[in-house]
Amino acid sequence: MSKRRFFIKLMLVIFLCFMWYYFIYIPQIDTLAKLETQLMDFNSKVHMAQTAKVNLVNMRNRYQTEQDRLQKEKSKFVRKQDLGKVTKALQELAKKYDLKLVDFSPGFRDYFEKQDEKIIPLPLSVTLVGRYLSIGRFLEEWENLPFYLIPVSIILEKLDKNGYDIQAVIESKLYTWND
Repeated sequence: MSKRRFFIKLMLVIFLCFMWYYFIYIPQIDTLAKLETQLMDFNSKVHMAQTAKVNLVNMRNRYQTEQDRLQKEKSKFVRKQDLGKVTKALQELAKKYDLKLVDFSPGFRDYFEKQDEKIIPLPLSVTLVGRYLSIGRFLEEWENLPFYLIPVSIILEKLDKNGYDIQAVIESKLYTWND
């Protein structure tokens, strides 16, 4: 009977091992594999979220930079209440280059006719008297003005046969912002 008992006990141990392996070990391995897959998915999502966060910070910085740049560009458009500053700036610039500002004629009719537009190009005629090189330097300095003033045409005329002074009539566009 001892061989038989041994054989039964052996079969019982083998059966219990088989049952443990089939019903406990295999499901735990499957659960572990599923958890590893979920963990990899979660890590992937965390990585994507971190990347998105960095991208969001970068986009906010770019947005702020562009907003600042646009605000700076917008400030170069003259507002209605600041039109007098244009005259003063041109007078100071003419004085800097020893030029005489003879005439300064803005075309206000266009400004009042286009009240429904945000940006209004205001025709502006500037007449100066002075030396040729001084007028050239005066025009080169326009790009450094704190507003958009673009020359459209320039008419130069010598005032007398023996002198060095010339008269320049500069037709230009002053870009204004309509609030």
